[in-house]
Amino acid sequence: MSSNREDNAKPKDLLATLGGPIGILESLLPGTVYVTLFSLTLNVALSAIAAGATALIFAIVQMVRKRPLTQVFAGVVGLGISIYLPLRDGLNDAHAADYFVPGLLTNCAYAAGFAISLLIRHPLAAIALSFLSENARGWKADRALYRRFYWITVMWLAMFLIRLAVQVPLYLSEQVAALGVAKLVLGTPFYALVVWFSWLMARGSLSNDK
Repeated sequence: MSSNREDNAKPKDLLATLGGPIGILESLLPGTVYVTLFSLTLNVALSAIAAGATALIFAIVQMVRKRPLTQVFAGVVGLGISIYLPLRDGLNDAHAADYFVPGLLTNCAYAAGFAISLLIRHPLAAIALSFLSENARGWKADRALYRRFYWITVMWLAMFLIRLAVQVPLYLSEQVAALGVAKLVLGTPFYALVVWFSWLMARGSLSNDK
């Protein structure tokens, strides 16, 4: 019976990991608004401001839902940077692709963090899962457990590197519409897939059953 409850909880757990329905919309809509408006109007100011307004609405909703203020603040700062970069030289479209720079830098930072954790033999997946389950805390002494967490970390590193490999060339060639589509496809859907496979790989080590 408990196994059935755990199985039924998995979709809800995955949805919660993605931030719930509001979190998913928050990650998808601002970029979609920006790319759609820019493709239709070639007006970078209108596109950036509309995307910013959309993101700000979600920030207010998250505050009302009592989301931690640090997360809301980080989102607002990221929003401000995303609006400033394409508009820093005026209302022309010379820097339209720069709306996506914060996301590219974030992926670079995460990729570096995951790569360093592998090099120093402290996979981030092992560290993170150790906070979630006592059964995961023996990874330093258990070679099989270490290897499992190592490859989960490799999978997360690959996600960030794939995003960069696809998006950086599009950014450098200023293909704003294609960059927006790539960001959407490689954003929440790709992230959800990695979370799902991570759970499939780690669930044996997180189980209370021996």
